[in-house]
Amino acid sequence: MDLRLGVASLDGSSPTLTELLRLCRQLQVDVTCAPLPADWLGAYDHPRRRILLARGLTPIEQRSVLAHELGHAVFMHAGTSAAGERAAERFAARVLIDPQQLAAACTWAHDDQELAEELGVTADVLRAYRDLVLGGRTAA
Repeated sequence: MDLRLGVASLDGSSPTLTELLRLCRQLQVDVTCAPLPADWLGAYDHPRRRILLARGLTPIEQRSVLAHELGHAVFMHAGTSAAGERAAERFAARVLIDPQQLAAACTWAHDDQELAEELGVTADVLRAYRDLVLGGRTAA
């Protein structure tokens, strides 16, 4: 099964953590919490079709990291690279951020942290969304 077909309808749908976990089960990708190196929040083990989440993540981090690692699964990344990390983060941004919710929150949020929290994503996911939408250009 092409995983991309299974998640195409997710773009901008802002799925909950529970919905992401359900999708992982449907795609036969196991998710588990595990001890990871100190600077890792998650990892995707392609040969085992398994996502590892670091212990102690906040709910927002869990959702954002799971979507990022699911991006690795969708793109079938078997190793790490800067391009792979960028693709996975953009995947998470596309899936987790609803453009209409973003537009509404932009009218009152005071800074990026407040905006990210309102959207239920990490600041990294918010930055990836901006990069995706703006194509690397900065907002005026």
